[in-house]
Amino acid sequence: MAGTAAAGARRVLAPLALAQFICSFAGSNMNVMINDISEDLDTTVQGVQTAITIFLLVMAALMIPGGKLTDKWGRKRCLLAGLVVYGVGAVLSAVAPGLGLLILGNSILEGVGTALLIPPVYILTTLLFTDTASRARAFGAIMAMGGVGAAAGPLIGGLITSAISWRAAFVFQALVIVVTEDFKSSETVVTL
Repeated sequence: MAGTAAAGARRVLAPLALAQFICSFAGSNMNVMINDISEDLDTTVQGVQTAITIFLLVMAALMIPGGKLTDKWGRKRCLLAGLVVYGVGAVLSAVAPGLGLLILGNSILEGVGTALLIPPVYILTTLLFTDTASRARAFGAIMAMGGVGAAAGPLIGGLITSAISWRAAFVFQALVIVVTEDFKSSETVVTL
């Protein structure tokens, strides 16, 4: 039984790490797209910088309430809600005809989604990995993916923007969310 629980916990680690990756990615990738977005949406660089700032403020302001909702709604439900809200925000950002919808999609919805995602990632990791060594490895993997997301955000965002368009960078985010959300069938998380 303990081996089955450990195997289930390991299967959940990849989606938790991906959730951390995309949240870190979102905080850094728009910086390389500012000029492209401002030209395409016929707005100013300051307008796009404002959208970035609002995202960071929304995420930071709602992180503690997001943790409280995790206690109230449950870890899995909060994590899934965060994935859905973030994914909708990424899609809205990808199709935004103007700065207003970009702010709604990226700054508000992705910010709220991030605030709903981060607390359950760490709570679930703590609960699923009970011995010190496995918990340390799990947190190491999650933190590494967070670091990769923050560092790769400008790189991946810049490559996608140069090769395709800034909108494709938001489609990339939505695709990562779809892959991450696939974990919901895991029996381990269902019981938490």
